[in-house]
Amino acid sequence: MTGYNNFREFYEKELRADLEEIDRQRKQINSRALTILMITSAVILLEIVLIPGDKDFPKPVPIVFTFIAGMIVTGIFSKSFRKEYKEKIIRRLAGFADEGLAYNPDGAVPQHEFTRSKIFPYSCDKYSGEDHFSGKIGKTEIVFSEVTAKHRSSSGSGSSQKDEYNTFFKGLFIIADFNKHFKTHTVVLPDTAEKLFGKFGQRLQSMASGRGELIRLEDPRFEKEFCVYGDDQVEARYILTPALMERILAFKKKWNTRVYLSFLNSKVYIAISLYKNLFELRPFKPAADYAFLEESMRFLILLVEIVDDLNLNTRIWTKE
Repeated sequence: MTGYNNFREFYEKELRADLEEIDRQRKQINSRALTILMITSAVILLEIVLIPGDKDFPKPVPIVFTFIAGMIVTGIFSKSFRKEYKEKIIRRLAGFADEGLAYNPDGAVPQHEFTRSKIFPYSCDKYSGEDHFSGKIGKTEIVFSEVTAKHRSSSGSGSSQKDEYNTFFKGLFIIADFNKHFKTHTVVLPDTAEKLFGKFGQRLQSMASGRGELIRLEDPRFEKEFCVYGDDQVEARYILTPALMERILAFKKKWNTRVYLSFLNSKVYIAISLYKNLFELRPFKPAADYAFLEESMRFLILLVEIVDDLNLNTRIWTKE
C-alpha cells in the first residue's frame, strides 16, 4: 500500500471498483426495502377501507407486525453489503494507514481491559464494541476499537423495580505500550471542575477523586485542561514530563473532544469521547463517495499517529 503517492490514487486504483459494486447492491436492497414499505402501506390502507367499523378487530396488530417484518427483512438484506464494505474497504484502509495494522470488524477491546484502565468510576454493566484494529507501529504494540459502556441504575423495589442503562462512555478506546517502565497508577482526566469553578474547582478535585491523590504539576495550561490523580507523586511526574504534557495538550487540540488517559502496568490507555460511528457504510448514500471515505481514512490515520503524537517509539533506556 505504501507504493501509492496519495490516498486519491489508492482510492481510484484499489477501492473504486469494489465501492461501485457495493453501491449496486445497496440500490437493490433499498429497492426491496421500498417495495416492503409500499406493501405495508397497502395493507394498512386496505384494513382502514375494508373494516372501518369493526371495533373488536385489533387494527394496530397487523400494522405493527407488518412494519416489524419489513424492518427485519430490510435489516437482513442490508447486513450483507455492510459486512462486505468492512471486509473489502475498511480492511484495506487499515493496510494503507500502516502495513502492520490488522482489522477485525466484529472485534473489540475486551471489557476487562476497559475496566482495568480505571478511567471511569462506574461499574460497566453493559459493554459492546466493534471495528477492532491491532498491530505494531515501529516498536509500539497498539490496539483500538469503538466501544460503548453503560452503567445500570435501579429505581423502586421488588416487582416494581426498574433498571435503566445509561451510557457513560461512547467513543474510541486505545491501548498502547508506553515507553517507560512504571509500577503505580496515574490517570489524566478532563478538568471540568476547574473550568467551571476556577480555584474552587481545584478544591473539589482534591475532595472528590476516589482515584488516589491529586497530583499538582508545573504546567498551568495542562492543569487548566486536565486533572491528574495517582498512587505516587514522584512516579506521576516521572511519567508526565513537560514534553509529554505538551504532546497531550496538542493531542487533545487535534481531536477537539474529551480525552482521558490512564498509565498502568507500563501501558497507556486512552479514551476518546466520540458519538459517531467512524467506519459504517451509510445505507441511503453512495458508497463510492470519495469525501466520505477520505474522512474515515483521516480518522484512521489520526489513530495511527497516536504513537508519534505521544512519542511512544522513543524508548527510555530501561525499556528496550
